[in-house]
Amino acid sequence: MVSLGCARNLVDSEVLLGHVLEEGLQVVSEPQDADVVVVNTCGFIETAKQESIDTILSVASLKQEGNLKGVVAVGCLAQRYGEQLSEQIPELDAVFGLSDYSGVPGVVRKIVNGSERRWTATVDGGRPKGPRSDQKRCLLTPTSFAYLRISEGCDHTCTFCAIPQMRGRNRSKPIDVLVDEAEGLAAAGVKELVVVAEDSTAYGLDVDGKRRIHELLERLGDIDGIRWIRLMYAYPHTVLPALTTFLREHPKAVQYLDIPIQHISSKMLRAMKRGVKSEQVRGILDRLRQEVPGIVVRSTLITGFPGETEQDFAELEGLVQDYRFERLGVFPYSREEDTAAFDLPDQVPHELAERRAERLMAQQLEVMRAYHASRVGTEVEVLVDGFDESGEFLVGRSRADAPEVDGRVLLARDSCAPGELVRAKIVAAGDYECTAEVVAPRAGDPPQP
Repeated sequence: MVSLGCARNLVDSEVLLGHVLEEGLQVVSEPQDADVVVVNTCGFIETAKQESIDTILSVASLKQEGNLKGVVAVGCLAQRYGEQLSEQIPELDAVFGLSDYSGVPGVVRKIVNGSERRWTATVDGGRPKGPRSDQKRCLLTPTSFAYLRISEGCDHTCTFCAIPQMRGRNRSKPIDVLVDEAEGLAAAGVKELVVVAEDSTAYGLDVDGKRRIHELLERLGDIDGIRWIRLMYAYPHTVLPALTTFLREHPKAVQYLDIPIQHISSKMLRAMKRGVKSEQVRGILDRLRQEVPGIVVRSTLITGFPGETEQDFAELEGLVQDYRFERLGVFPYSREEDTAAFDLPDQVPHELAERRAERLMAQQLEVMRAYHASRVGTEVEVLVDGFDESGEFLVGRSRADAPEVDGRVLLARDSCAPGELVRAKIVAAGDYECTAEVVAPRAGDPPQP
């Protein structure tokens, strides 16, 4: 299994592997050892699409070199361009759009048995996803954390984004189903729930017209074994006081919020159809600082959106310098077909969009250096995920660090064990990681075996 793209895609990969194992197939860690390789593709922006295609072709080359009998494409790119993939990449043996993936094991067996050399009528995969489709997962994350996907799809019509076309409208999973799923994760040793969705603050709207993300988080906070709850992908003008109360007061809440704002110029926000003005975005960001003292704010920005002028970009620069996001990603605009922004006038040259993104990230690097330097000498909780690439250090994360997108904390190899939650003192800081020394296990943690 090769899983590309976002955390929601990773959950899909885990669900697919759950079906595979349930059907008695064996999962191997290296493509050259497999009979069939499944590539879970991303179709969000052009670079992600190209990575998906390159990965498919790279894996398919193993057909000529070893025992590989088939390559299957699933996921967002397969949903968006299923017919084209099937026609233009003859190396593919099957193409599955987004579904519950229950049909994949059967197709894998047909490929291996040679009864179907080409499985093409699969742009719908198996059955549509049901509320319990994520229950039987084979986790691909360390046991320290797991993603909890609380809904599917998105109701927004942002002009740069094709996600609603691929994943449909927002569909919230029932709270009881999510609590059951989270209890299963806790029983497996997971300490941190990373709550994800296309729009997490829309949770519940499709059911009864009310935003219920805070109610869900409170229920998750009652689960024994879960120590941290982290919320990702909040939509800016939908962060209600009940949510900030949870972030501020609940003992398991991580004082951290991922809130992609994309831009700060009112003109750009209007062109992007973000449903919010500059002063509203600034007000929400200020509220987070006021209502949740010590909060770590992560956001993303887009440079070079059609019509972005030097003045618009100057507003972005001012925001980065003034607000000082602890965590920030900046991306040049990707012109995506079948989105409303594709045909907008005043397209910005991609090279200029890239230069602007690089300029913002250079400024953000200085902000992060100062933030990390301010932490030296402080004690923090660190959740240990595993070992670094060399095996020389343990790698963990503080509350300020979401998995895979933020920084990390390095600890001495023999100071604790993967999966532990420990208290550590930060002794040195770099651009994207800190070095710390373990002070003690977190109070209340059961003794490690």
